[in-house]
Amino acid sequence: MNPVETKRIRKILKAKGCTMTQAKGSHEKWTTSGGLSDTIVAGDREQSPGLLRNIQTVFEPEFGAKWLEKELGR
Repeated sequence: MNPVETKRIRKILKAKGCTMTQAKGSHEKWTTSGGLSDTIVAGDREQSPGLLRNIQTVFEPEFGAKWLEKELGR
C-alpha cells in the first residue's frame, strides 16, 4: 500500500460505521460498532503504509480480509 491522505482514511472509517472515540495529542482512536479499535495519526497529512496495514489487520475480523485495500481501490 502507498501512503494515503488522513482525511480519506477518516471518510472510509466513517462509511464503515466507525466512530472516533478519543483523541490525544495528534492521535485519534477509532472504534468499530463491534468494539475493535485502532489509532490513526491525525496530525500527519498522510498515513504511512505500515499504519494502513495495521488498521487493515485490526479491523479484518469485522470487515473481512483486505477490506482497506478494496476500499482504496474504489
